[in-house]
Amino acid sequence: MQPASRIKSFATTAIGRTVLIALAIGTLVGAFLVLGPFISIPTLLLFGLALPIYMGEKRPKRLALWGLVILLLAAPLASVGYAANARMAPGPVNSLTTFPYSGNHSPVLQGAQVAPYLGKGGATFQFTVHVVPANLPYNQSKIAWVELFVGTCPGATTASSPYCTAGYPFYGPFNDTFGKNGTRLPQVAEFNVTLHGEQIWWWQMAAAAWNTTGGNITWIFLDPQTGYPGVEGPVTGDFFSTVSLVLPLVYEYILVYDGIPFYIALAVYALLKSRERRRKAAQGDPGSRPAADAASPSAPAPATRTPTPAPKPELSCPNCKAVVYPNEANCWKCGAPLKAGAPPTAPLASGPPS
Repeated sequence: MQPASRIKSFATTAIGRTVLIALAIGTLVGAFLVLGPFISIPTLLLFGLALPIYMGEKRPKRLALWGLVILLLAAPLASVGYAANARMAPGPVNSLTTFPYSGNHSPVLQGAQVAPYLGKGGATFQFTVHVVPANLPYNQSKIAWVELFVGTCPGATTASSPYCTAGYPFYGPFNDTFGKNGTRLPQVAEFNVTLHGEQIWWWQMAAAAWNTTGGNITWIFLDPQTGYPGVEGPVTGDFFSTVSLVLPLVYEYILVYDGIPFYIALAVYALLKSRERRRKAAQGDPGSRPAADAASPSAPAPATRTPTPAPKPELSCPNCKAVVYPNEANCWKCGAPLKAGAPPTAPLASGPPS
């Protein structure tokens, strides 16, 4: 037996099916955490649908059940991984280095961070950043002040953001003012903020660069380089509270972004299988009929034609030679008794003699 056949045979066993489901769950969780919910879509289609079909599981109903098990078990595991990542402090963050946010490709805001990163609800956290006004375009602007924004909506600078549901916790803005005339000397901006509740917080800083010629303000924000407009952290609460915070969001992402494409692909597969069965049935393929119809001990045997018995030969009366029917006691013409079992005579060419 070929190795591929052995693997497929193993996949049809209970242990083999469990291994396939575990493989699909593991790859989905890994892709979700490392690559994101969108990239995890082809991962689920490959390991949760295409691979089981290749291994011999071709029943759409069972594949649908497998998909549900994979989605429901992957979300809690992904939540644990997501919570662990959220509780790991990122490195220091700088601002943009392009004009008009910098004059020499060096950041104006450097090494922004928060300490401690983990704490209980009601703890005070210190946010600090090094401000280097000398990295602004020379003789064009000065730093007037630095602001801090803290909330549960990534990158929000107000208590109402179009990207988050209204009513989220928000603190700020907090100001560290350097004076209206500004300064070009390096300084450290420091903010102490007390955060309440069990939350995963996000924060952002902005330096107000004051143009000494035109009098307008240019805002210089931190650039986390993570795809989010804010810096993640700090985190208040223990590990299990963090898992409970992210679990509904992870379930939403996995069920919507991964589950919907999975069941759409499964529906297309089921439609193709149904069309294939109808086509084979139309062509008279016995393989297209259910096994119970093709070879079932209870199925009725095909009807057989009973051969028509050959007609019995005609007899003649020994007295008058009239043609008589078999098993008659007397001749119909002369009334002579007929001898039982009398040998047949050849039928007359015409009617009985007159």
